[in-house]
Amino acid sequence: MSSIMMRIGVLFTVLGFGTLILEQFDYEFRILAWASDMQPAFGLVLGLAGLALIGGSVLVGRAKAAPRPPQQAPAAPQQQYPQQPGQG
Repeated sequence: MSSIMMRIGVLFTVLGFGTLILEQFDYEFRILAWASDMQPAFGLVLGLAGLALIGGSVLVGRAKAAPRPPQQAPAAPQQQYPQQPGQG
């Protein structure tokens, strides 16, 4: 799950902040051409959303990798010795 979050976050960050840079040179990403009227606010929001997804992915990864306290081992079953022939 965190891998997908990381990939989407990187994509959003590149597209969001990339539109801000490309706008200065009168270029745009074709996939975001419909949002050219909403620049630079849309680019900032998309880039920040990407950074939030990346941060969330890192936090989820750290939570999964955090050492857990050792669990108490279950009590070992008592060993039963086979009965010796000739005894009760």
